[in-house]
Amino acid sequence: MTDPAQQHTSHPSGLPLSHWLTVAEGLLAARIGANLEEHGLTRPQWQVLNALTTSPLSAAEIRSGFEAEVRDAVADQLEELVEAGWMTVEGELFTLTATGRAAGERVGEAVARLRGDATADLPAEHYEITVTTLRAIARNLGHPEA
Repeated sequence: MTDPAQQHTSHPSGLPLSHWLTVAEGLLAARIGANLEEHGLTRPQWQVLNALTTSPLSAAEIRSGFEAEVRDAVADQLEELVEAGWMTVEGELFTLTATGRAAGERVGEAVARLRGDATADLPAEHYEITVTTLRAIARNLGHPEA
């Protein structure tokens, strides 16, 4: 029996799933990075702004939303966002300022447009199936949160 993960697609290039995952991830990361750079943000800073849109959070709560290998670097990102006036810290809680909230909304809109462009030719159900499939693959390979 042939392993489906090793089968080639019907695409003329005959390249496997891993190739297209790498290509798509690289293109998305580059485009998102360029959008964020235009707004003066790094990806972790944007993630922090997003985390704070619903309520103030402590540094520990913010850091817990990041992969373990980047959590230590998040402290520097928090300081930079406070210095830029995009958020404040009172006691242990970080809160978005009006400037930070507006910046987060602008970047969110730009990223939403990019995501829309990336999935423009996909019916909604194909997108959902793709995400569900990729989560299952990640879970099968040991991702603890998939």
